[in-house]
Amino acid sequence: MDNLTSLLKTKKTVFTFQDVKNILKIPTDSGTKSFLQRAKANQSLYSPYKWFWALPNYDPLELACKIKAKAYVSCESVLFKEGIFFQFYGNTISCVSDDSRKYKIDKKDVFYYKIKSDILNNPIGIKEYNNYRIATPERALCDYIYLHPNGTIDSPESINQIRLKQVLPIYPKKTALYIHKLLNVK
Repeated sequence: MDNLTSLLKTKKTVFTFQDVKNILKIPTDSGTKSFLQRAKANQSLYSPYKWFWALPNYDPLELACKIKAKAYVSCESVLFKEGIFFQFYGNTISCVSDDSRKYKIDKKDVFYYKIKSDILNNPIGIKEYNNYRIATPERALCDYIYLHPNGTIDSPESINQIRLKQVLPIYPKKTALYIHKLLNVK
């Protein structure tokens, strides 16, 4: 079977060196390196960020979550996608992680915002989706207000109050109080 077909069958678009080695069952590092060099030369794979290999039509959200293993897409990226923010953040990917960093990858800014580990590691309001993790709108709002305590949103009516009540207890009381004020909830 063709190596590229084997990679495509995984339904992933981003791979580490070790992923490629394991998926293709290449026994040596030098064999894997040789394959990656040939794949780059014939443009079937390329490296959008060091140590990561991707298909030409890779998913940037998958890469963002692959760079930082504990990261998930949240904040502005989710809030815009769900119509809670009206301002366009098309060239930015916002993630929550265990440290703060910023990367420029293929003309996109990828931001990682540090959040307390007990919040980060709590799975409430995080969906597994196509090889990456993404916050629900309610979790993204809580992350955003936790990180930007005086933040505002454009469409508070888009927040599901039932799901919000499930997510809020994992955040500090100050965050919960501001969100209640922001949404005009008692």
